[in-house]
Amino acid sequence: MKLLKAFLNISNELSPMFSQERTARRATRLLLSNLLCIGRHWLTRMLCATNRDQRDWSADYRLFSRSPWKAQDLFEPAIRRSLDYLDKEEFICIAGDETKIKRAGRKVKRSRWMRDPLSPPFQVNFIKGIRMIQFAVILPLHRIARVTARSIPVLFEPVEALEKPKKKAGAKEKAAYNKAKRKNTMCDQSVVHMHCLRKAFDAAGAFTRILLFTLDGGFCNRKVFKAKLERCRVLARCRKDAKLCFAANDPAHPQKKYADHKFTPESVRKDKSIPYKSGKFFIGGKYRKIRYKEVRNVMWQRGAGTKTLRLIVLAPIPYHLSPNSKANYREPAYLLTDANDMNIHKLIQAYVDRWEIEVNHRDEKQHLGVGDPQVWNDSSVDRFPAFIVASYAFLLLASLEAYGAKRTDEYLQPPKWQRRRPRPSCLDLLALLRKEAIENPELLKAADLSFVPVEACLKAAA
Repeated sequence: MKLLKAFLNISNELSPMFSQERTARRATRLLLSNLLCIGRHWLTRMLCATNRDQRDWSADYRLFSRSPWKAQDLFEPAIRRSLDYLDKEEFICIAGDETKIKRAGRKVKRSRWMRDPLSPPFQVNFIKGIRMIQFAVILPLHRIARVTARSIPVLFEPVEALEKPKKKAGAKEKAAYNKAKRKNTMCDQSVVHMHCLRKAFDAAGAFTRILLFTLDGGFCNRKVFKAKLERCRVLARCRKDAKLCFAANDPAHPQKKYADHKFTPESVRKDKSIPYKSGKFFIGGKYRKIRYKEVRNVMWQRGAGTKTLRLIVLAPIPYHLSPNSKANYREPAYLLTDANDMNIHKLIQAYVDRWEIEVNHRDEKQHLGVGDPQVWNDSSVDRFPAFIVASYAFLLLASLEAYGAKRTDEYLQPPKWQRRRPRPSCLDLLALLRKEAIENPELLKAADLSFVPVEACLKAAA
């Protein structure tokens, strides 16, 4: 009951964003129905799972196609409640990444052919889908409970794709398309979302706190580093062959900005005159030693202009496939950041914790079916995935409020062959939520739905 009640309390905070009370109740009902749904997460399956398949379904579709609400407003409760798990004196770490959801159909908005990221290196495959940008707040739970950090999604938006001109289009039309395409890249849109997140956190009471965006290599470019982000810092993984330098400081040429000598992150890693330092960082369930190098006052002429950066080089981490096997090594990592005044140990830990957004992608696709809904209206195509991700964010926050960060005895007992995990997984949370929904039908009745597992399984198999 704790998890179910906490989830309903969070979802009820969305009422002010809807124009009508009945629309807010319908949204709350669908948020819960998405988590109780078994099988593919179609809208019709959600209605069947909660015994609403014999009622008029048109209003549920109109919630996404006609109701005047914004997808970003769904995450306001998640932003506000995530601040309770962060140190008030520290920066707020926000992980960012782009992902692809499969969505076929010739007339589906923004559905395009793209490279499949799971294709093997010797054969490039293609998928038809929609590119999405996701940002998630990193909660460093290892500081209070000695478990891996959690990432709470706070933004999930599609990447705007321009309509490509036809083959018979004129030269001017093609030139205009190429110019608009250069100004409307994924990084351009990500910067706009960063500004929106800055305003959202200001409204939640974090006006004086710095936002640290930890990003992947696809965001390490001039679009992001040259953007004017107020009270924000960027930490991104860079290429090993990026051309870096120091400031010129040449009295004979006072207007010269960049030194002639260029170096790369890879050369810094191989330079024995720069010693490695080491520190303990929480990774893989416990504190482990990571060696690193740091070079300050670096300039990246091509990517950041005259902005002063810090280069952090992480040494490859050894690991063993078996107790008696030889040591293998992961690839080194090269990080660039404009957070020149932040503690380097906290920056490295923030980048290590960034991996949790990849866990979000897996949970949203495998367990919550973010790409399953078969909706065709343009507004529905944009807003339904964000709606599903918002239900996932509320579930994670509800578990922290109800049972804390660790996997307690309230969760279902894992199989005998499975080792006991210190932190509950997404499947653990879904199983416990369904169990509480069965045991507390009065809470579901207040939301005008019911959940009978036997009927839900039969309808899912129909």
